[in-house]
Amino acid sequence: MAFQITYRRLAVVNMLHSFYLDKEDSSYYSLSQEDQEFRLADLLMDNRYNLMDDVEIIPTPATDKIIKGHRIVYRQTSTGIVIGVASSPGADGALTTAVPLDAALRLQFLIRLKNNALLSRSNLRINPVFPACYYFTNDDTTTGKSFPSLSAAIQPIQEGRVYEMGETAMMNGNASQAIARTDSAAAGWIATDNYHYINEEDRILLPLKFTYTFDQQGVTTAGFTLLKGADEISVLPFQQAGGLREALLDFTGTPDGIYTLKIAGSNNYNRTYTVYLHSTLYQREAWGVLDLVMHTAEPAYQLIDAEGLLTVPAAPVFELRFASRSTYWKYYLQKGDTPGADSNWNEVSPAPPGIRKVIISKQPYPLMQSYRKVSYAAVNLPNPDGELLSRQGDLICSEILLTKMKL
Repeated sequence: MAFQITYRRLAVVNMLHSFYLDKEDSSYYSLSQEDQEFRLADLLMDNRYNLMDDVEIIPTPATDKIIKGHRIVYRQTSTGIVIGVASSPGADGALTTAVPLDAALRLQFLIRLKNNALLSRSNLRINPVFPACYYFTNDDTTTGKSFPSLSAAIQPIQEGRVYEMGETAMMNGNASQAIARTDSAAAGWIATDNYHYINEEDRILLPLKFTYTFDQQGVTTAGFTLLKGADEISVLPFQQAGGLREALLDFTGTPDGIYTLKIAGSNNYNRTYTVYLHSTLYQREAWGVLDLVMHTAEPAYQLIDAEGLLTVPAAPVFELRFASRSTYWKYYLQKGDTPGADSNWNEVSPAPPGIRKVIISKQPYPLMQSYRKVSYAAVNLPNPDGELLSRQGDLICSEILLTKMKL
């Protein structure tokens, strides 16, 4: 009797973005599972879900060798990647892989961006303190994940740490989002739903040597302490009489792994970060790394079970969830009749040369592909596409030039 070898899904990773999926009257993740599937299918059918046109996902050189040696295949799809493996039926209908898979085997992929508009439309920090890559894994090294999301949990707010508009933190057990640049829990925050989006706790992958940028002025001395649990691995001191702007941290010789980095400096400067230092996995040109291990302690996240059999009834489907960036909408009115006042908008003065009027919304709006009805003095306004951002004080704005506006 001949064995039948077929390829069966090992894992699926979908990249989902609220910019495409949300509507003005409904958030994608507030919908039922059935309605989510219908919404995504509708966009794909009409070729209106273009996220993966801006993304390239490729295996690392080490993973490329593993794939060839273990009869594993992968394909980039319209929503992410699908990974398959040669398999055959075993006892009691269980599925075994044609080539045995070790529980600790990892498949690692680089995520590269082909269009930076994805960054401007996504609720991601614009000026990070580290040149780190985002790191997504199904293993147990980053805790607090909620299936099917691969993102780390939002962490409690750190007083004194500078948060950009849009960043999230937990306050009194509730997810909150900064509506302006802030370094305190006292102001600049609103409550938000926790849909386990990509957040700054995912931006942790670094080389052994990297630059840290201080997010506060007036720090003349600072010590960087690298910890593994409670064990002190390395301490790097820095001093600059005129104030530290950057510090080149060199942890050469440190074993690859996840660490806690604590920074204590003058002027009450205290920061704590989780960092994943790796001598080869970090790639400067990569936006992120996807790192999938075969077996995990959490059943929902494992690709094979403890006996090395494929998960049943189906392979896990993971998600990388991008939240849309919320911005204040800023319009430059160049020609036409000068609109009257609208209490929902602020006027920016003085207007630049050649511009009759500049208005900015009093509240931020999330960027989205679907039209949001926004008006000024009863005139409907076009929505920004999210590609052009600017700052207005501590606010992040989307800019639109209206060559003509007629009331």
